Order: sequence, then structure tokens, then C-alpha cells
Amino acid sequence: MAGRRSGLAGLERVLRALQPGSHNIGDYVAEHDEELAVLLGVDASELRALASQLDEEAAPRVRALLQHRAEARTIRHQASRRDAVLAAARRLAMTAVWRDSAALLDISVLLGDLLADVTVQHIGLMSRVFAVHLPRKKLVEVADVLPRQFADLVSWVDRTGLHFRWRQGRGGLSLYSQAVPASESAHVLHVSIPAPAIRKHWPAPASADRRSRDAPRPNPTNAALSAARTTGWLAEALTEAAFSA
Repeated sequence: MAGRRSGLAGLERVLRALQPGSHNIGDYVAEHDEELAVLLGVDASELRALASQLDEEAAPRVRALLQHRAEARTIRHQASRRDAVLAAARRLAMTAVWRDSAALLDISVLLGDLLADVTVQHIGLMSRVFAVHLPRKKLVEVADVLPRQFADLVSWVDRTGLHFRWRQGRGGLSLYSQAVPASESAHVLHVSIPAPAIRKHWPAPASADRRSRDAPRPNPTNAALSAARTTGWLAEALTEAAFSA
């Protein structure tokens, strides 16, 4: 594989060092025609036809072949990433655990593979009892902070929005559904969460506003330092949650 890549890299170097009136491109193509034909997805005879051309004559066709290869690789990569995201959406839907009108979600999927496709602009969490739409960028911001800081992070979705709790409910963050602009409606990933035939029950997470007399008060200094590692709106939310616990 390394040899093939160096063969293609050699063609790109010759192309960058184009010398009008010379046959450097043709000579290189003639020497590596079979190898380059595989990499570029063309018949070797097409490359051999360039051997007799001057560099300025052969260069446009070589550039077009390289551009076509790059575009094809991008399309394949995007398709593979899209397939992975759709698979993550199915996993998130099928592993959701219901309690009344709320669905507990798998954090590792919600803040992991589900967000891998950068062409998705909004995530729609849908069921017969709720429809919550959130910008993918906002979920990426959450994914960059919360899972690393809180090992007991949990999340659920209900008709009011998507909720996160940590430290046994003493810290919390809620994201509320946002309208999807018409211009971005084609870039929404919908996760359809089926309601189970038999609902499973899980303990209701403690409210971020609930104060427990038995629980130790958080250290404001530590809370502030933790929040300082975040940015923007999320930092403010974390700071508020820590001080109000």
C-alpha cells in the first residue's frame, strides 16, 4: 500500500514541477502506468496515451483524474460516516428505557457516534409523546465536556426537552427543543424512539434544584475551577448548577 501511495505522490510532485516543453509527466506515467491505472480507476492504455504529450498538454487530464479520485474518496467517506450515524440512531432508539412519558438514553451513543456526521445540522428525538429538535453543534459542545467530567452522567428526553444530570442529580443541564429553519430542514437526523409494549421503570433522577440536608455542600472553589474549563453557555450552565446544588 505504501508503494502505491508513493507512486501517486510521485505523480503529484511531477505535476507541481511542471516544465513546459518537457515530457516529465509522460515519462512518469509510462513508467508507472499499471499502478496508476488502479489508483486512478482508469484503463492503463489511457495513461499510456499521455506518454507522448508535452507536460502542458498532459497536465489538464492528469489534474482531472486526481480531482475525480479525490471526489470519489470523499463521497465514499461521507457515505460510510452516514451509515455509521444511521446505525447509531437505531441503537439509540432501540436501547431507550421508558418511564412514563420520558425515555432514558444511552449516553455513549447520544454523545458519540450519533454526532459523527458533520453534514447533519439538527438532531430530532421523536416519539408519539415528544418531538425534540436540537442543533447538532450544541450536542457536540456537551459531548466535549460532560462525559469527561462526570462518570455518573445520565440523560433522558421528554416533551419538555433533553435533560442531563450528574452527581446523583445535584448537577444538571436541560436543552429545550428549537425550531428548525426551513433552509436547514434537509439536514435533520430523526431518531424515532418506539414506545415499548411493557414500560420499564427506572428511578426518577433527582432534580437539580432539590437540596438534600444529608448531602455535603459542593466546594464553590472546586466547582468554579471545573466550570472554568468549559466555554460559553455551557460554562455558565455548569457554574449555575454547581452553586445551586
